[in-house]
Amino acid sequence: MTSARLDLGKVIAGAFLVPWWHRRAFARALAIPLALIVAYSVVWYYFAKPALPGFALWLVYAFYGMLFTMFAVTCHRLVLLDAEAVAQRWQPKWSLRETRFFIWILGLWASGLVAMLVFLLIAVNLWTWTVGSDPDWIDWVQTVLKIPLLYVFARLCIVFPAMALDQRPSLRWAWERTQGNGWRLLVVVAGLPVAFAYLVDLLFRSEASQVEWLVLTVLTIALFAVEIAAISLSYRELTKEAP
Repeated sequence: MTSARLDLGKVIAGAFLVPWWHRRAFARALAIPLALIVAYSVVWYYFAKPALPGFALWLVYAFYGMLFTMFAVTCHRLVLLDAEAVAQRWQPKWSLRETRFFIWILGLWASGLVAMLVFLLIAVNLWTWTVGSDPDWIDWVQTVLKIPLLYVFARLCIVFPAMALDQRPSLRWAWERTQGNGWRLLVVVAGLPVAFAYLVDLLFRSEASQVEWLVLTVLTIALFAVEIAAISLSYRELTKEAP
């Protein structure tokens, strides 16, 4: 199955315009999840990171994943459904929808991590066997190996807006619906975050005050909404002709 060619310009422009057009609904529905993520970031930055043991650290990561899940599900629904209707319920909630979304995030993250470790182990052993040990080369290999993994994730990312709409997508369905659009989706799931990170780095000062750091943190999290909106719009474009 070959899907229609994804219009990157339309998707990227819409990722900025849709939240702006419905800014009141987005602000109302995402205010508490955004505030919770900001609070998490502040606590993590100033208090938790240096002191936590390994097991507690994984629990903290899981808690962040749950906060992000609530944020992402709400954002997908704001883009793909009636934003004003979605924003009528501004209190965060956790339901079966969020549970399934979170499990999929964990599953794809764990699969990507295992694949990265396996590929990195093979590549490092081959390099050491043929050329010799070079610690600096490992970082370069990790960067190269991320590209095919991100490509696979880009092909599968439309499962998340589908789940936010209470559908039951499969990996095979996502792979078929995104056929012929892998590199365009790679721009959406990897290119946009890199551009946003570069923008935030430009605004960051090494002598930044706590207020400046907090503002940049809020900006970074707010840009999550743009990235999620881009995935939502990609899903809508690639599935609009599906029954």
